[in-house]
Amino acid sequence: MNTDTATLQATDISGASGKLRLGFVGGAFDSAVGRVHRIALEMDQRFELVAGCFSRVDSKNKQTAQLYGVDLARTYLDLESLLKNESENLDAIVILTPTNQHKQQIKACLVAGMPVICEKALVTSVADAKEISGLIDAGRGFLNVTYNYTGYPMLREFRAMVQAGKLGRLEQIHIEMPQEGFAKLAVDGSPIVPQAWRLHDDGVPTVALDLGVHVHSIVKFLTSQYPQELVAVSNTFGNFNQIVDSVSCIAKYSENLVCNIWFCKTALGHRNGLKVRLYGSHGAIEWYQDNPEYLSVTDQHGRKSTIDRADPGVTITNQTRYNRFKAGHPAGFIEAFANCYYDIADSLLDYKLGRQPLDNPYVFGVEEALEGLAMLEAIAASSKNRSWVNVQ
Repeated sequence: MNTDTATLQATDISGASGKLRLGFVGGAFDSAVGRVHRIALEMDQRFELVAGCFSRVDSKNKQTAQLYGVDLARTYLDLESLLKNESENLDAIVILTPTNQHKQQIKACLVAGMPVICEKALVTSVADAKEISGLIDAGRGFLNVTYNYTGYPMLREFRAMVQAGKLGRLEQIHIEMPQEGFAKLAVDGSPIVPQAWRLHDDGVPTVALDLGVHVHSIVKFLTSQYPQELVAVSNTFGNFNQIVDSVSCIAKYSENLVCNIWFCKTALGHRNGLKVRLYGSHGAIEWYQDNPEYLSVTDQHGRKSTIDRADPGVTITNQTRYNRFKAGHPAGFIEAFANCYYDIADSLLDYKLGRQPLDNPYVFGVEEALEGLAMLEAIAASSKNRSWVNVQ
């Protein structure tokens, strides 16, 4: 769908602005994820934020509305009031609260007929995801989950190369997401304390719901394979003894793909060390989030090359939508998020217009969340039992 067509169709649905209208649940001004979503959704002018209940604290709620340019008259202290007053005025609600609040908020929106865009992780368990899937299957609405790293243009190029058979038979993938937040100390030597909800684990540790869902989504995105069996070790190395903060895993995927996984929040020296390396019978590709504009490619002869958006052989990243400015002027994390929102806009327009949505590899729903949560539950069980576990 081209931008001009999308704008005309959005105008038919949403009014004179030609933009899809969103409300936020959560995402106050002091929330990093809230600010990122707000900037990203506006970047390509396909959405506008017009309402929300950003915080249960009245002063923070109002301050956020003012900073985000939302009318105070359309700012509410709870989801119920938002749905009651804005159901006819919104095209979707974006859920940006802690994961353990998502289930009830998603259900309330779907029952009210309100489309949902939800920050990962969707929910905290397979059982909860199945409950939401049941609502979707019963025709109760539209749901997209944001896995922002899949919006990086070069990761999308990576996927296209794999899909085109450039690596031959896929053999092994190594993916890691090390961060340092739970091991770092402040200047005065005291631990840097995160939000309270991050310091509590249930069946699936919070670090897995935070980082592990990204790891699963990227492997699925690049390879289209699914986890079958795994063995894992979980540890607590950092400043907070009540939670798991490091996970290592070996997983056997479909089509004999072997996956080595490491994600943690106690790797000093890594702000966000997301890296993925995929090896096949005909070559290998590596992508590193700290240097996201480039892919490192190795062929069967061991010859190494580096490609970027301007490489003459690219098939995805030469599209205008990925070149807000030309190669050599790096795009980054927020632009990747904006690419996700661009694709969600296409999917949401199809839904609002009553059309069968096109098969979009960049838009994710309950199915991916279910598979990811099943894998994370298997990791937790394997760590506890010290054994190989089947992914159910």
